[in-house]
Amino acid sequence: MLRKNILLYFLYIVSSIILLFGLGYTKNWENKDIIVGFIFLGCYIFGTKYRFTSIILLVTFSVLSFYFPTGIIYGKPTEAILIPLIQTNKLEIIGYLMVIKYKIFLSVLFIIIQFFIYQISKKEKHKFKYFIIFAFIFLYIVSLFGISVNHHGINRNAFLKNSIDSWKAIRKQKEEQQVSLGDSSAIKIEGKIDNNDDTEIRVVIIGESVRRDYMSVYGYPHNTTPFLNTSNGIFINGFVSAGPSTVLSLSRMLFKADPKENQILWGINVISLANKSGYETYWISNQGINGWGDDLLFNLSKLASEAHFLKKGNFDSGANDDIEMLPVFSQIINKNQNSKVIFIHMMGSHEPVCKRLGEFKPSFNINSEAGCYAATIEKLDSFIKLITENLKGKKYKLMYFSDHGLSVEKKHSFHDVDLYEEYQVPLFYLDSKEEKHINFNKTISGINLLDIYSSFINVKTNVTNSDYSFKLLDQIQNDPDPIIFWEKYKPISSIQKKQAAITDINAGIILKNVKKLNKNLQLSDNCSGYIEDVEIAFPSNSRIYKIFGWAASNKVKEPLSGTVGSFIISNNKIIFVEGEPGFRPDVQQHFGTPKEKGSYYGIVSYLDKKYIDPQNKIYFGYKNENDNYTICKPYR
Repeated sequence: MLRKNILLYFLYIVSSIILLFGLGYTKNWENKDIIVGFIFLGCYIFGTKYRFTSIILLVTFSVLSFYFPTGIIYGKPTEAILIPLIQTNKLEIIGYLMVIKYKIFLSVLFIIIQFFIYQISKKEKHKFKYFIIFAFIFLYIVSLFGISVNHHGINRNAFLKNSIDSWKAIRKQKEEQQVSLGDSSAIKIEGKIDNNDDTEIRVVIIGESVRRDYMSVYGYPHNTTPFLNTSNGIFINGFVSAGPSTVLSLSRMLFKADPKENQILWGINVISLANKSGYETYWISNQGINGWGDDLLFNLSKLASEAHFLKKGNFDSGANDDIEMLPVFSQIINKNQNSKVIFIHMMGSHEPVCKRLGEFKPSFNINSEAGCYAATIEKLDSFIKLITENLKGKKYKLMYFSDHGLSVEKKHSFHDVDLYEEYQVPLFYLDSKEEKHINFNKTISGINLLDIYSSFINVKTNVTNSDYSFKLLDQIQNDPDPIIFWEKYKPISSIQKKQAAITDINAGIILKNVKKLNKNLQLSDNCSGYIEDVEIAFPSNSRIYKIFGWAASNKVKEPLSGTVGSFIISNNKIIFVEGEPGFRPDVQQHFGTPKEKGSYYGIVSYLDKKYIDPQNKIYFGYKNENDNYTICKPYR
């Protein structure tokens, strides 16, 4: 009995700590949050006395654990955190899930512990006492909703309270959008900036997930933008996106944002400005028409004279290529002689980036995710070249900017809201009359994009600042610390983590040794491996596959020693494909291994397609210095 009680209380304490960690309390820790830990502990102590309260705890806390991966990364649920999760495009969510997948193990572990607690506690018989029931109900409510009296409270950032308040704020924002989006009465057109401007067509290209430092026109060593490198126009080196995701960014760049009042004026937007200035407006998109995140831009597009979407459903309802927008664009520009503003919303470099290439063949070999990302930049350059070729013989102006960047690594790319380069995006301007290629070092906040756009369409208004113009860049005051929005409005200097662009993308794949084995081989319980996937490594070479995942020793949970690799078993034949160790701090965190033991749990093996067969069995393992081979059992 004593031993059972000790085990139960140990599980109570462990569960309370995991709840604090998983629900985001430790992300921005306050000393008073230790009280919340004791509240969780109290829920277990009183709640496990009776079967029906134990079931309530089991179900409720297990459901809460689904937030753990997000809470570990971003903290307690707030409006700014929930908006990217529920309003973002679905493929952004897929990219996000690829990053958090090992943090999901904490949720699984927590749920298992809850079942253990339930199974042990249900065998205990306790006399019914109202005090215990009332104590549980009080602590249970405080744990989920907090309590506040006369401006003093306990657990005021409780999970469900924060979630409900954030959801209400998001719904309110959507209602404000629906009411205000079409109301352009606040806009007063004061006249043209340049009465001699005879531009026929103005094109605004909205890029997706493009970082400035991967474009050779901004200094990237590989020639990813051969067309833009020599194009006549103005290229701004220093434009800072307003936010780290599509909705957070574009809602503050295509619409009038007021950081001081924490307000977005939905009726003041890029299309309403053009409409009130007498332009025909067109919206062409390779993104979705419904679903969270897509619907804001779809509703904006409905203000245009015409809107064309390649996809007829959600963001991921089709695999359309950006180039499919060109016939629609060509038709619009030849429709009539009226002055036009045409918006083109691209898929661009949206993760998973290798899938964005389609049939495009880059000018360099691809041997990593970073190579795929650089190739999408070259594809963007080709797309813009085709747009300008369609405009030949016409008087046009073109501006391009991207909504946000990405964290780009050798093995994968994803959103990292705490990464400086997530906000460093291109902004440039092409003009059929421009005679020079001008690079301009000027730091400008994305919050001011609407001002630049207003000058781009040659209108002076009461709600925009005409000093912000591509033609007046030398007169614009440099913004030393632009404002961004993540969780709240704050300066870009608050983002400290930086990531240099990966430049070694041109080397071809060197396939490691493949060796047939018939001796010096053992299947061992001393290590475990987990195969994450087997797939074509790079779109430009369908013969090269990769096997990737991780492996660890079972006793001390450390990375494998020796030469790691993959074992492929087929018809009683075994081959060993030498692999490469990979940096996997997520696996190290999962096992709780000390940092000094290293984080190289990852294994990736590249091999020829001829070795890939769905009937084959694949394992991870290693070869030691004596050429003895060890196959690790699958991780369970």
